[in-house]
Amino acid sequence: MKEMGKSISSKAEKAMSGRILVVDDDESIQDVVAGFLEVMGFDVVLAGNGIEALAVFIGNSFDMVLTDLRMPAMDGLSLAGHIKKRSPSTPVILLTGSDREDVLKKVEGGPFCSVIFKPFKMLEFQKMVRGALVSG
Repeated sequence: MKEMGKSISSKAEKAMSGRILVVDDDESIQDVVAGFLEVMGFDVVLAGNGIEALAVFIGNSFDMVLTDLRMPAMDGLSLAGHIKKRSPSTPVILLTGSDREDVLKKVEGGPFCSVIFKPFKMLEFQKMVRGALVSG
């Protein structure tokens, strides 16, 4: 099974590349998510809150943004709205550990292309990222 996982990662590295902005106030989550994305072949830029992320986003080009929902200064929902105003085609994925039902109600019809609930598995994560980039 591990070999199968490796071949999936190798295929993802060949098929996927680009820059992804990861926004989370929890450094351990940043490290895990960045590690998954780097295995997939992406360059990763980290931000600790929405205000920092928006400043980084405005000054750079990203293929995708992954953001936590609850953060100090600016939450992920507000950040996603600002990103979509500036770059409507940039996919934004929400990463959250909040209650599933509450989150889905809150973000319904909003700026997120997908929601990944923490904790998550690497294969689930890879599938969501690939799907969001393919569907743009």
